[in-house]
Amino acid sequence: MARSTPKRDLAGFYDTCVIYQDGHEWVAHSIMTDQIGVGDSVLDAYVALRRALTALLEAASDDPAITVFSLAPPAVRQRALKAKPLPRELLEIAEMRLGGKTVSIDGVKLPGKILRAPAGDLGP
Repeated sequence: MARSTPKRDLAGFYDTCVIYQDGHEWVAHSIMTDQIGVGDSVLDAYVALRRALTALLEAASDDPAITVFSLAPPAVRQRALKAKPLPRELLEIAEMRLGGKTVSIDGVKLPGKILRAPAGDLGP
């Protein structure tokens, strides 16, 4: 007889990501999961990260052995402290690319905090 493992409830998942340029590419880096999305633009990197996080959360809801939470390295977390929020318009375009899927946070339909590190503070 097969044993059924209960699904993990990740409905309250909340994350912050910081977006920074690394060479010619943009990197969107999740603070809570240490996942990244890479693209030719801020928007492309963010959309890639959201897709990666969606896949991670869907897999983790079925398999409790999958680790979801793994903090980003200290250098990335430092970047987030000095970063500025991205314009709402950019987030709306990203949501359209993702098929209109949004999460409501504090009554505002946003996927979490999305921050862009200042160009002069990219560090190593």
